[in-house]
Amino acid sequence: MKKPKRIIAKKRLPPPSPNQIPASQVRKFRLNSAEDYLQNARQAPFYGCWVMDGWQDEGITPVVVSRILSSEEYLVGVFLVDLYCLGVKDCLVRLVGNPRAVKRIVQTAISGKPVLCSIELAHEIIYGAVEFAAKYELKPCQDFENCQLLLDPPDAHPRSQGVEFGKDGKPFYISGPKDDFYKSRAVINTLMRTAGEGNFHYLVVLENDSMLDEFSEAF
Repeated sequence: MKKPKRIIAKKRLPPPSPNQIPASQVRKFRLNSAEDYLQNARQAPFYGCWVMDGWQDEGITPVVVSRILSSEEYLVGVFLVDLYCLGVKDCLVRLVGNPRAVKRIVQTAISGKPVLCSIELAHEIIYGAVEFAAKYELKPCQDFENCQLLLDPPDAHPRSQGVEFGKDGKPFYISGPKDDFYKSRAVINTLMRTAGEGNFHYLVVLENDSMLDEFSEAF
């Protein structure tokens, strides 16, 4: 006995509404990001700049720079600046919608008491640290190439020449939480080659005695 054939009825779609836009004419919707605005960010006015209270004595400080694009759009950049050695260690740019959001980023990025600073000082700290590090062939973090579009060009503002880079005139490398054994060794090797033995200082946190032995043998 033959099995009965299965008949599958196709569901008919309702006719398109006379007001419906054809699919071929529908544009893809995408939320804007900070990167969408960075290429033209220098045309926008500054909203404010902040540093960490007592940054002169710490050797490292976050610098927050913000620009106002409109009443509902602000670009905020955070630059972690190592004045002693590495220049800009980390940076990011975010797009936010109001002054309260800008304030939250400032308070999150800068521990303790954020201090409002001039545009000129913010640029001098960031670019001065990058230029000091470049003397010893130490490059800023990879994201700096893009994030610096939030800033004015390096020579756009006068410099006070009152910001000290290095420690007592020499590079002073202090390993951070993200600087593993190999990163620290690479930095010190670079300083040995560019600054020369005895012309820089370093402070490295090692996890165990074997690493201490390896550092002792290398340097």
